[in-house]
Amino acid sequence: MAGWRRAQEGWQVGIVTFDFTDARTWLWAAAFIYGIVCLGGFLLARKGCGYPSFLLLIFIGLGFFLQTRGLYFRGLETHACPLGNGMERIQFIAWSFVLTYLIIRLVFKLQLLGLFTAGLALALSLASLLPTGLDGHYWEHSDYTKLFSNSWIELHAAVAIFSYGVFALLAVVSAMYLVQHSALRTKKSSPFSSFLPSISQLETAAGKLLLIGVLFLTVSILVGSIHWVQDFGNVALPKLIVTVGVWSLYIVLWALHLTRRIFAKKFAQACLLAFLLAMVSMVTVSGRPKADAVAAFQARTTEVQIRPESRANSRET
Repeated sequence: MAGWRRAQEGWQVGIVTFDFTDARTWLWAAAFIYGIVCLGGFLLARKGCGYPSFLLLIFIGLGFFLQTRGLYFRGLETHACPLGNGMERIQFIAWSFVLTYLIIRLVFKLQLLGLFTAGLALALSLASLLPTGLDGHYWEHSDYTKLFSNSWIELHAAVAIFSYGVFALLAVVSAMYLVQHSALRTKKSSPFSSFLPSISQLETAAGKLLLIGVLFLTVSILVGSIHWVQDFGNVALPKLIVTVGVWSLYIVLWALHLTRRIFAKKFAQACLLAFLLAMVSMVTVSGRPKADAVAAFQARTTEVQIRPESRANSRET
């Protein structure tokens, strides 16, 4: 094709090179797909029609695949689960959020939820990729990746961020509930309200998502406690307090909803507020471990890299 030529690790169009081993190439491609889904949904809604459900699922599945590839390559660059800075955590939340949607898609039959899913995934992706000045040096250098002093903390972080992805989907369902509630109360439908699931479906889905998110966050805290008990001196105390605080907030919210002390509009508003507080706490509170933990992890990584060379030298001798 004219204007295209094969580069060593990808394709080049004019002066722009698409490096297929670069994480951000795949993440930008995923954001592009999510953007196409949102734009198409908006144009179709203005015409009074919606996406064919199978087509929407295919496009979101494609975006999820591209995002998964991007996180995979980032993991290869960092030699760890890509959760070392705010930009990567936002990407992981978006990935978890889309994965949760794909899992429950067949259970709740919430077809237009895909448009809201793509919209939030696009917003989170752009928030991660555009402000290069905020965490840009983390993308360019791999030194920061020596953040997790052991595999338990890495697993704890991954499960915790996944639970935040579930809470993100809960926030989307809550926003949809408020849109439907407003349309029913004012008897003025928006371009999207006619395609939204019913109030009862949305509240049922929200209750189940809240329970799933609480369970995953509980598992995350239990896994993290294994490390905290063994090496409390290297625990980032502000991060620990915030994590337990977010967990307590969602536990209280779940208990109030279970006992029907909070439901309907107030429940949806509370879910949105809880997710906003969780996101603010995650971005503003650093989970960076102390220098000695970082040094220990670097030493262990260096040892692992040296071992194959030592075995090779021993075979030669």
